[in-house]
Amino acid sequence: MQTGAAIEPRTSLTPSRLVPILVSVLLFGFGAFGFLIEAWGYGLLLIATVALFFGAGLFFIFILTRYFDTQSLKQTFVGLLRLGGWLYVLGVAALSGFFVDETLHGRMELNWILFGPTVLAAVIFLDLGVYRLLIKKNLPTWQRFGHLVSRDLSDPESMRRTLVDDVIMHRSLLSVSRFRWFKHTLIFWGFSLMFGAEILAVFVREAIPAFGMRDIWEELDHPIRRAFDFAYDFTGLMVLLGCVLALIWRVVVNGKPEQKYSDTPTALFLFFVVLSGFVLEGARISVAGADAMNLASFVGVVFSYGFSDGGDIASAIYQPLWYVHVFGSCAFIAYVPVKRLIHSCATPMGRLMNSQTDLLAAKKKASIRGLLIGKQTD
Repeated sequence: MQTGAAIEPRTSLTPSRLVPILVSVLLFGFGAFGFLIEAWGYGLLLIATVALFFGAGLFFIFILTRYFDTQSLKQTFVGLLRLGGWLYVLGVAALSGFFVDETLHGRMELNWILFGPTVLAAVIFLDLGVYRLLIKKNLPTWQRFGHLVSRDLSDPESMRRTLVDDVIMHRSLLSVSRFRWFKHTLIFWGFSLMFGAEILAVFVREAIPAFGMRDIWEELDHPIRRAFDFAYDFTGLMVLLGCVLALIWRVVVNGKPEQKYSDTPTALFLFFVVLSGFVLEGARISVAGADAMNLASFVGVVFSYGFSDGGDIASAIYQPLWYVHVFGSCAFIAYVPVKRLIHSCATPMGRLMNSQTDLLAAKKKASIRGLLIGKQTD
């Protein structure tokens, strides 16, 4: 929300964009020729995460409250978000160069050589898809009515209430169907929390050792490692159960009007990814033996009992299954903007905007005024 003229999208290569791009190329080159260690990349990513976190926090203060000066607050969160975005690019460039050097010197295993470009491509597809559906698609409306969006006309109380009721609790769906609400909540929050856990795990698993600190990820009995094991299994079980309920519901509503609210391909795809992850975890536990078995990995332990031959089958299928699960997960990330799953982002944004009655009224008046002026000039 802002005052003043509508924002025009900037597409030219301005100095503010050219400089970070050139620095990214330099960091990639330095990394590829062995002049950077991986701590450079993870350090930049860590700073980027902090900047994005605080930028997002100030943005929510901006739209959910009337606290602080509007212009100063806007400049601060925009600056932090822009800084975090470019630092993210710099971090990825530095890490990419480092891993290229590691690969050229034979210090990278084949699975990680293939994993890097695959996950990068998946994230790019996700970013482009979300931008195309949530930003580019709405740019014409923003260019036409953006000058009407003002913090003075906003209703923070309605925004906060809608955020809790419709975005966090999904009470609108609950009022329609408790079953649909339950399966949706399991999938939405299970997937969201799992994604958040993985972001934290990257820093614990990769960044901390890169900074020369103790590698606690390899200590299976460490409390932090066990906390992540439990988080993965608990959120994965939420998603798995939600997918099963979604598929059951699809069979129940087959041929009925409610069928239009189902998304069978997404439910099947996500079910396959999560199930393959649990089978992979079971195989890992079976191969590692009793040392890897703990109550934190409660679902993986159950799956490990399926390998009752002492781990021979688990050892044989572990690597192929790793490729299936990891590349399947990357494919699902790229698939998110393709089907109905993107509505998990678009629908909450629409509900938040619809809660702003004064802004919608100003938009309606501007539309009517434009129609009247158009008729007078005909």
